[in-house]
Amino acid sequence: MGYGFTFVAFQSEYLQIESTKNGRKASRTYKNLYKFIYSASDIPNSEEEDLDYQAQEVSEKNGTKITIKFPLIFPDEVIEESLSATFRIAKSNETIKAVLITQSIIGILDTVFKSGSCFEFILKTSGRPVLIETGYLTVRQVVKSVLNSEVQFYDRPNQYEKFVEATENLPIHTKEQARKVIVLDEIIDNVKIGIKNPLYARILISATSKSHINQYNEKFRNEDSISYDFALEHGLWLAICGMPTSVCLHPFDHSNYLPYTVIVDIKDTSIRKELDAGRKGISAYRMKQISDQVFELLKQRNFIKYRGYIVGAISNNGRGNDPLYDPKQELYHIFKDKKWFNSILTQKYFPPLEEQEVISLFVELVSQKTLRGYYLKILSGYQVYDGLYEYQLEQNNETEYSDKNYLGIYKNIFNANGGSLKKEILIEFKQELSDIYKDINSNRKNISHIDILVVWDVKFKDKENLQKDKGDILTQKDITANVFYGVTHQLLAGSRQHPLPIIELKKILELVFNYQG
Repeated sequence: MGYGFTFVAFQSEYLQIESTKNGRKASRTYKNLYKFIYSASDIPNSEEEDLDYQAQEVSEKNGTKITIKFPLIFPDEVIEESLSATFRIAKSNETIKAVLITQSIIGILDTVFKSGSCFEFILKTSGRPVLIETGYLTVRQVVKSVLNSEVQFYDRPNQYEKFVEATENLPIHTKEQARKVIVLDEIIDNVKIGIKNPLYARILISATSKSHINQYNEKFRNEDSISYDFALEHGLWLAICGMPTSVCLHPFDHSNYLPYTVIVDIKDTSIRKELDAGRKGISAYRMKQISDQVFELLKQRNFIKYRGYIVGAISNNGRGNDPLYDPKQELYHIFKDKKWFNSILTQKYFPPLEEQEVISLFVELVSQKTLRGYYLKILSGYQVYDGLYEYQLEQNNETEYSDKNYLGIYKNIFNANGGSLKKEILIEFKQELSDIYKDINSNRKNISHIDILVVWDVKFKDKENLQKDKGDILTQKDITANVFYGVTHQLLAGSRQHPLPIIELKKILELVFNYQG
């Protein structure tokens, strides 16, 4: 299967992989791999390589056997918790089945696209057999298992479009009720993505209410009745040559895209070369190409048009038509946690509680020239990352760092760059620092792609817990290295070569406007 096994292997104290094919059997055995990782030593040869042990002729069936043993105590408790989650998954029949048929070759997509037959797969955990039917777990199958019914399940081009045409002349209310759909899906083959070096893909688009997905996910809840080690989610997912990868190319978190799950199966094997280390994503260029093509398909194939007919897809559950419903009450409930703060800013109530408020505050601080050098190119609510900016900053008394201007850039940095800083940058916005980890943990975003993270609050007092839980180090900015105006902190994250610059807007207000919220 591949995905994640490299991580597991390098936490082992004993690992043996035995593989038999066409009457020949070869093996590789390693001891104490975890010690080599934590000591940053070179990876050793296997015992077979050291002994020049070659493949042997055998009469066994084709197959692979992996034997692995872990140490009782790990040097890193984050690793220990990750492995604990792995074993919790393995101990739950429902969870291990769902993981394998959505994130590995066991969930082969050829059955979905009707281009091939499945293979036989046998799984045993702790000596007990776990029955798994190979083939990808589709949204249609998920909702059918939840509702125990396939009523109002439609294939868009072959069924639903004809139904829409047949109901066109009905009265408006009757028509809206008649067109209600629980699952709407479509299979599209030979989709061309890109022009210069095009990829060809087959795509499955499915639309259903998130409530059905959430109901299905209840079976994966841990013994604490709160946490999950695995859950199905809407979004745009990558597959390669029929194999799901668990790589999320877009979370579809914008309101227009909430009910959709799309899996893009790239037919070209060449895309494997574009996977980054650990197969956690592909290049931002390819991600955007694929996302843009899917967004266009959602429009062209009428999925956006029919969104209102998907039962439960509208977040207010139809309350907009309820004459007794007061939409302001929900907002007032959130607003009660805010307080008035008088300043020259048009935004007077703090703290910002939503990501949109963080964005609007950042934009206003830029327009007030409290933050300098940031020129908006595009701000998106449905692409992978939030904002593309042009950063241009010239050296002068207002932009240099000093005792009176903590937000400025160190003079030596300007001098080293000819007095001018210029770069096209990606800015990600979050209400607080911890929110970015939700996107990272679900593979929705790659922290290495982000140039600046803008948050309201980094929760600096929790930096020790952050280091303990994530292994990442939060510090005040390094004024001798920082090149972005207004940066207050930096995050040393394991997957980045350089610290991630962070602009904490609360700190900006404290420094410039004497905010004491």
